[in-house]
Amino acid sequence: MKKIILTMLTSLFVLAGCQSNHTKATKPTHPHSQQEKTKETKSTQAFPYPNLLAQDEQSYSLLVIGANDEQTPIEKNQTVTEHVKSILSLPSEEIVKKAYPELKISNKVSYILFNQKGIVHQARNLKELTSFLQQNPLAN
Repeated sequence: MKKIILTMLTSLFVLAGCQSNHTKATKPTHPHSQQEKTKETKSTQAFPYPNLLAQDEQSYSLLVIGANDEQTPIEKNQTVTEHVKSILSLPSEEIVKKAYPELKISNKVSYILFNQKGIVHQARNLKELTSFLQQNPLAN
């Protein structure tokens, strides 16, 4: 009976020893992967509203504020759609300020253009926006 108990205790100690070595081997990789995640998060958190940013380097993203005075919707303007892949329209400046309180908006701005990093240009009218897009095209 003593031999069986001694064998069981020895087996238990051996198993416990193996488990602790396994845990030590995996611990060094965990903090490293956590550091990588932290670095990724910092780069995407530089701009407070990543949903407003452009999806890729070859296009812009646009936030339209207020009612559009033009006859043709902005989505149908070929100069705009050639450079802008994502358009978000909000009916008033008050709604924009409530939805995006940290967004720095100049007075009387109707169009805010974004690249992958942040605001690129703010325009008061469609002519100013299209002029900027024609003078600053992105590589296609």
